[in-house]
Amino acid sequence: MLRLAIALLCGLLAWNSCEALAETESYCPLKDPPNQCGGFCLSVLTPVLNRLTIPQDQRNPSDSSKSNEVLVRQYTMESQLAALQEKQTTLESSLDNQQQYLDSNQQNLTEKMDDLESQLSALQETLFRVQTKIKYLGFEQIGSKYFYIEKVTEKNWSSASKSCRNMGGHLADIKDQEELTAIQVNLEKDTHYWLGINDLGRKDEYLSMATGKPAPFLKWSSGGRPTRLETSNCIFLYNGEMYDYPCNYSFRFICQTEEKNE
Repeated sequence: MLRLAIALLCGLLAWNSCEALAETESYCPLKDPPNQCGGFCLSVLTPVLNRLTIPQDQRNPSDSSKSNEVLVRQYTMESQLAALQEKQTTLESSLDNQQQYLDSNQQNLTEKMDDLESQLSALQETLFRVQTKIKYLGFEQIGSKYFYIEKVTEKNWSSASKSCRNMGGHLADIKDQEELTAIQVNLEKDTHYWLGINDLGRKDEYLSMATGKPAPFLKWSSGGRPTRLETSNCIFLYNGEMYDYPCNYSFRFICQTEEKNE
């Protein structure tokens, strides 16, 4: 069957070739095409077959060169792309490591800062207590308040008032008989102590220097009233009783503070 098909193909090819030549040149090399087709077909098909069997890279050198250039460029670009992708992967890995390192350091720094803040708070609290003790050194609780009783130095009323302020307090004013009795236990007998009460602003209007308001409690001497002398403007305590006297005299003094001395 295959041979028959080839023979038919050759016959048709020869016949067509003869007809084409007859139309152009009125000549056909085969006088008996069916019987002479073998050799003629071979001569006609040989160039075609040779053309088909030529390697592709030899058919058109220019096309082959261009194809090779494209392949080389493609390979180069693929290699460069692979290298870039590898660098990208390396950079991403490096960035991840650095981020983890930074996160770890940030966590450590945060913990250290919290610890330092806690220590600082504790130190500030301790310092405050120490400063308070230093500032109110010598104050002792008597009743509901804290008092400093000067046992050696004598000063005039203004200097005594300044000394109390320097210690963080003020010259004492006594709120009631109960507080006076509690203080008197700590005082020396027959000794004068300045208090924070005076009528320097207006005669016979005795004010507390701590509040600027009328003194909460007054207990005059046995006479039951102040001397009313023009220069007697400041109050001192003597054996549990109060007297008005010129402010320039020097006596011991009593300071007070409302702040607890811990």
